Amino acid sequence: MLLACVTFALTSCITTVKTSKSADTKGQLLSATVADLEVSPVRVSYSMAPSKEIQRAGLANVKQAAVRECLEKNGNADVLVDAEYTIEKKKTLFSRRINLITVTGHPARYRNYHSLDDSVWSNRWFRTGYQNGITRP
Repeated sequence: MLLACVTFALTSCITTVKTSKSADTKGQLLSATVADLEVSPVRVSYSMAPSKEIQRAGLANVKQAAVRECLEKNGNADVLVDAEYTIEKKKTLFSRRINLITVTGHPARYRNYHSLDDSVWSNRWFRTGYQNGITRP
């Protein structure tokens, strides 16, 4: 009886861990769409007290939430250029809590979407060096 209970206890709880890998593939960018960035000359600022749910995901999530709300409150722009963060933290017994985050920057919008012309694609540096992270000589 004891042997049956021990055998049952050892075989009843099984944890399965599956992993997968993605293969690195070499691919070329065959077409691209670019846009002009229209940056506002006015610097905007927004302060928020992040909720516990936002803080649980980490500091990067708090910053993204502050930028998102700043853009929504200031004309619903696409991106915040030259963003600067001021973070007020309160140290508790076991952790630090963010009381207030202030983000400032220039709101910007993407305008004039268009494809790259052939003169750019015929440039060897653009096709090889730019895609591989090589800076222009």
